Amino acid sequence: MRSSLSTLTAVLVCGGWAFAHDDKPERFITVSGTATVYAKPDTARIFYGVKVTEPTADAVKEVLSKHSKAIDDSVKKLKIGTLSITTGPIGLKQASNQNVALGMVPGGAPAAANPGLGPFTGHTAQTATITNADPEKLRADIDTFLKSIIDAGANTNGAEPKEESINFFPGQGGGGGPKVVLARADESAARGEAFQAAVERAVKNAKAIAKGLGAIEVKVVSVTDEAEKPVAEALNIYGLESPSAARSPAGEIEVKVRVIVKCTF
Repeated sequence: MRSSLSTLTAVLVCGGWAFAHDDKPERFITVSGTATVYAKPDTARIFYGVKVTEPTADAVKEVLSKHSKAIDDSVKKLKIGTLSITTGPIGLKQASNQNVALGMVPGGAPAAANPGLGPFTGHTAQTATITNADPEKLRADIDTFLKSIIDAGANTNGAEPKEESINFFPGQGGGGGPKVVLARADESAARGEAFQAAVERAVKNAKAIAKGLGAIEVKVVSVTDEAEKPVAEALNIYGLESPSAARSPAGEIEVKVRVIVKCTF
């Protein structure tokens, strides 16, 4: 009976000791960390199309059909790595009277502000996917493909044309030209490396903050991956890509990771 009482007393004492420590408020630090890894690409997606402006819808369709056939025939003759192409629907719209009024007629004279609608603008959209495990050969394939489609009439990146403030002459198209985006079919290794580096940076920051607050040890409670989408390099080939293209080392893609790390101290 005495032995049982002693055991109970010990339990109560230990329980009281634990409760006293648990009563101490726990302090947390939440920090973020980012890291970027550059990897060699093995995939290229080329976005391209044709944009034309003609007096009638039938004329637009005829010109687009002619250019599209020329591009397809040119691509079929290429001998490059694995290639697949997807084609979107043809887009067609008629210019507003405002655009007609601001336009020009052959000879440089301002167009008359006639009521109603103006010429028709049509565009096509296609995406080519080229894969090659050798980065140098991939680059060569991209260069060959671009030259082929541009010579055949591709003049846009296939996106919906923006409203023009100045109307094109019939038969004339506009746009920024084909767009190239590099990527990797499997980026897990690069992403894993970036994730580890991002966590290490976050923990380092947490330790620095805790030290400033008088703490010695920091314990990681949780790590959340913000899942930032990797940024692929947009090639500036033939001067066809905008200045806002991602900046990464030549021939490489950027894999960026951001994590949120929660620590206690």
